[in-house]
Amino acid sequence: MGFRVTPTSVFRRFSRLAAGLSLLLAGSLGLVEQNAAGGALPSSGEPSTNTALTAVPAARAANNLAVITIHGMINAVTAKSFERRLKAAADGGADGVVVELDTPGGEVGAVLEICGAIKRSPIPNTIAWINPRAYSGGVFVALACREIVVAPSAVMGDAAPVAGDPLGLGIIQGLKPTERQKMLAPLLTELTDSAHQRGYDELLVQAFVTLGVELWYVEHIQSGQRLFVTESEYRTIFGTDPPRGAPHIPSGATATRSNPISPAPSTDQTDAGARKFVPAFADGAGELQKQISDNLETSSQRPVLTEASRGQWRLIHYATDGNALLTLSETDMKLYGFAEHTIRNDAELKSFTGAQNLRRLDPTWSEDLVDFMTQGLSGLVVRGVLIVIFLMAMFIEMSMPGVGLPGAVALLALAGLIVPPLLIGASAWWALVAILAGVLLLAVEVFILPGFGVPGFIGLLLLIGGLVATFASPGQLFPGVGKGNGDLMWAGTTVLLAMFGAGVGAYFFSRYTHRFPIAGRLVLAGGGTSSAEKEGMLSAMATTPPSDAPVKVGDVGVASTPLRPSGTAEFGEHLLDVVSDFGFVEAGAEVRVTSVSKYRIGVEAVRNGRQHA
Repeated sequence: MGFRVTPTSVFRRFSRLAAGLSLLLAGSLGLVEQNAAGGALPSSGEPSTNTALTAVPAARAANNLAVITIHGMINAVTAKSFERRLKAAADGGADGVVVELDTPGGEVGAVLEICGAIKRSPIPNTIAWINPRAYSGGVFVALACREIVVAPSAVMGDAAPVAGDPLGLGIIQGLKPTERQKMLAPLLTELTDSAHQRGYDELLVQAFVTLGVELWYVEHIQSGQRLFVTESEYRTIFGTDPPRGAPHIPSGATATRSNPISPAPSTDQTDAGARKFVPAFADGAGELQKQISDNLETSSQRPVLTEASRGQWRLIHYATDGNALLTLSETDMKLYGFAEHTIRNDAELKSFTGAQNLRRLDPTWSEDLVDFMTQGLSGLVVRGVLIVIFLMAMFIEMSMPGVGLPGAVALLALAGLIVPPLLIGASAWWALVAILAGVLLLAVEVFILPGFGVPGFIGLLLLIGGLVATFASPGQLFPGVGKGNGDLMWAGTTVLLAMFGAGVGAYFFSRYTHRFPIAGRLVLAGGGTSSAEKEGMLSAMATTPPSDAPVKVGDVGVASTPLRPSGTAEFGEHLLDVVSDFGFVEAGAEVRVTSVSKYRIGVEAVRNGRQHA
């Protein structure tokens, strides 16, 4: 028997879906704002439970201290969550922010967003607490803060760019030399800017992200100023070749005459551009140096080293041979000026800053849920399942119009696909529009213009494109670098597999509809299992009418509703869903059956005993 599906009902149904989804999106965004508002710190008038034990420098002193945690991999969700919590701290009256780091690193774009948020924050008193590790992207976040403190046995370093895997399984791949070179410019710009602003040695920080940084640690005899120098700078201030041997910071290999490190280029330190970025490795000169210098607003604070400086410096030790990326222990961080103090717990944090109030701002459960639904392997699995549910529910709703429950399930599944990526800026509204337009065109193809043609083809493309856009990366942050192509591949694969799974589910549902609760009551029940049912979907497409059909070709009835082109008609005691094969038919007009199949009854208008097209 046919099913009653009119264009008006189709438009009304999809309008309800779109309106409901908009409400869900608005509610989710409101929840995020509410969470942000909930992070307000207590006012300074609340009772104090801590008293500063020592005098606190003015730059470090804080009455209301907010602790923002970054634990685990850094991704787009982490960046959005951090920005929300930082804003909540500022709005809540915090005058000091501690960024607690325990991270192996993460996505370059997310890391740079966090660094930018720290440097733009209206709260200048920012402290990075490495508790206990800050690898890779964690290095950038730590150096972006005004000050660094460490937990016992803390470690920081190894920040070279690598190609991660879209599944988030921790698999890393080395970048090609050209890709690494493209990636180095923004990373070195960020590190050098932090070194200029926070007073770190700008040559040493380059060793976090690239090999070939060979440095010696020297001290000015009169002032006590300490800094790192390259091989050429060492010759300038000492007049001899630098000593080598075992470096203070061990590496996987030792630089020998058979395995030499290319010396850092000698630059004109009187040139303003060169003074912005002083390269510490052989490939740092030339175009890369110019690109970094053009993006820096601050200049180097290093003293200009000339032959006139001879006799004014003494060697402390051979620091690093450049054969491994720089990784610093708690002791080395204190030795090289990255940190001075060890902090073990929140109580020591309050004493360290003189804070009267301390509030921890952790990610909310909703942010953790968004992370689970959008990132790594779990994100692919969850969204693949949601796509299957969405497609299956839409198929059932179109097969049994008016039930409502499948449409509601499809709406919820679509919200689960669209809302989380929108909250982290990883999707766009056009993805939702493409999905709804695709479903609508497929419905037009199936119910209004049967025969898989242009509307169905365009609808399928829009549906696939919209689903892929819900969780594919918007693109590579830098040309030829990153996981943009990998994300697109996994997104497309997930969508195609989900559509295949939904197709299999739709086949079994259509074949065994009468066995499902509720659904079985909404279709005509025959006296038994017909041979057509046993033959499956091909028999459903046959033109031969089923043996248990309530009408046959040539039967005449009366249209009980307008047929535009779908509607209902009465044939004796039967009220059946029909489709007009030739134009629209008004209610009350006589109609004659022209075709009968398992899922469709075609009719035409009859006037004065003659057919009317």
